[in-house]
Formats: sequence, structure tokens, C-alpha cells
Amino acid sequence: MPFRLLVPRRFQDELVAHARRELPNECCGLLAGKVTTDRKGESVARVERCFPLVNAAASPVEYLSHAHSMFAAVREMRAPELEILAVYHSHPTSHPVPSGTDLDRNYSEEVINFIISLAGDRPEIRAWWLKPDDYAEADWEWIEDDVEKTSGDG
Repeated sequence: MPFRLLVPRRFQDELVAHARRELPNECCGLLAGKVTTDRKGESVARVERCFPLVNAAASPVEYLSHAHSMFAAVREMRAPELEILAVYHSHPTSHPVPSGTDLDRNYSEEVINFIISLAGDRPEIRAWWLKPDDYAEADWEWIEDDVEKTSGDG
């Protein structure tokens, strides 16, 4: 079920900081929140929590969410009734475009996949819907607190 994702800007710093902490390896984590319906009847999701996970692969070219950190994150989502809206990982030396490995190991076609690239002078974050043999850019945007941005640069 594709949805438009609203991400409070404070999470931008968290994602980039996590990616930098894990260098030279990839980082990985989850973004959780709730899906609602807007006035037009379209699905809109808003991120409420970020859950950095441990990369069990400890590799600069792949990630594997450590089972214990994944379990702990999902347990924390239960009481506030949050659901996984997106997974994220970093590409320390390449662009934020899904690799063949990203497609093969996709967590779910129902969540957005954020990729944080540290390859350039400035970090770049892009989001994707992944399928086993294809991907498409996701509809998302940074928001300031509870107010949506107008530029929608994603």
C-alpha cells in the first residue's frame, strides 16, 4: 500500500549522524509512525520514531539487521501502536540508489527504503519503493514539526 511519507526534519540529523558513526560500514535502522487518510482520501504516514539498528554484517557494502536490535525496536513500537513505515541504510561510498543487493534483500514491498549516501561533499538522502527486480522513487518530504514543507524536495 503506497503512501506519502512525512518525515520531521529532526530525523535528518539522526540518520546522517548514524551513517557517519558507522563508517566505514553501512548503517541500518527503522522509521516508525502511523498511517492516516488525508482530506482527499489518500494514505499519508508520519514518522514519529527512529530506531537505529546494529548492522550484524559490519560491512561497507551490505547490511543485515541484528535480530536482537530489531526485536527491541519492534517491542518499543507496540505500546504506542507504531508501525514500520521505512527502513534505512547508508551507502558510505556510492550514490543513494538501490543496489542489486538492496533489491534482493528487501525487507518488505510495503515500506519505504531510505538510502543515505556519504559519497559526496554533503550527505544525500533518497527514498524508494523496492520490488524484487525494480524500484521507484517514493513520495515523501521533510516537514518542520507538525507543519508540512511547501517545497516537497524529498
